[in-house]
Amino acid sequence: MPSVSCQRVAMSKTPIHPTEIHSSAALLRTGTNPSRELARTPSRLIRVRMGEYVESWRWAQLKDEERHRVLVMATARRTRGGNQVWSHQSAGVVWGMPAVGALPTRVQATMPSDAAGSSALITRHRVQRMPDGVEHDGLLVTPPARTVVDIARTTSLACALAAADWSVANGLCTLSEIDAEVDAIEVGGRGRRAARLVQRLVDPRAESPGESLSRARMFELGIAQPDLQVPLEDAGGGFGRADFGWPGIIGEFDGARKYRATGDAGDVASEEIVIREKVREDRARRLGLAVSRWVWSEAYPSHARGMLEALRAAGVPHGGPSWTAYPRDRQPSAGRQVA
Repeated sequence: MPSVSCQRVAMSKTPIHPTEIHSSAALLRTGTNPSRELARTPSRLIRVRMGEYVESWRWAQLKDEERHRVLVMATARRTRGGNQVWSHQSAGVVWGMPAVGALPTRVQATMPSDAAGSSALITRHRVQRMPDGVEHDGLLVTPPARTVVDIARTTSLACALAAADWSVANGLCTLSEIDAEVDAIEVGGRGRRAARLVQRLVDPRAESPGESLSRARMFELGIAQPDLQVPLEDAGGGFGRADFGWPGIIGEFDGARKYRATGDAGDVASEEIVIREKVREDRARRLGLAVSRWVWSEAYPSHARGMLEALRAAGVPHGGPSWTAYPRDRQPSAGRQVA
């Protein structure tokens, strides 16, 4: 996918609308020759795929998940009438699931095993039994539970767990629906073991993709299973919750530091978060709790030793393989927005 280098551009929280994706024909009708415009430096257009363009200022505002969603929309406009259903991580971004790690450069689709055709921009997953497609935002995609399981079968544990936690927490699907999709995988099917692991570890109490990432890495590194959203209380009353908890220890994934590290001045909201977290941490320490804290770069697979060292320094025990599943009779309320 194309990209632009743009410093200090505010990321837009408004999803891109299909009308913001312009075809070559539409641009020519308005007097813009896309080929000539792309040759300019800087160009006001970004080519998403052959024949489909987005204004460069708008593209610069989009996060990676939204850029991939644009690629899905642009590709769908060029492949109308096909028998595919957009799936895997491509369906995930359409549903709004968070992505941990790099997204694919090609759109992912599921189609019948006997379907013909190929494309440099589509990764085709051929199956004997087609899943039912669901229309969402004008696109035919796999249902949320099937999407979660497809992601689990083809990506990392961290990526799949972030999608699964978020989907159940926000009411897109239930734990039972994920169970059914995993149970439907044939014995010996690709990614069956990975899907069963996600089925076992999904926990809708996770309140951010960073917490899901951290939990995935804890399991892989052999850390003892933590409790989540641990209430904190002292003589002055309750003072919040810790992301993770073990006997005498709390762990905190510090997502705010990722943004503070950018050097942007005047980020009042982030500074307030820093102050609140410092006060909360001081109160926890006065209770005799050890506090462990880490950031994105310390939890991500290539640098996970940082998180591991922080947990070890706080005294967190090992014992990852004995992790138990979130109770199936304890469904979370629908609609909670993940931070």
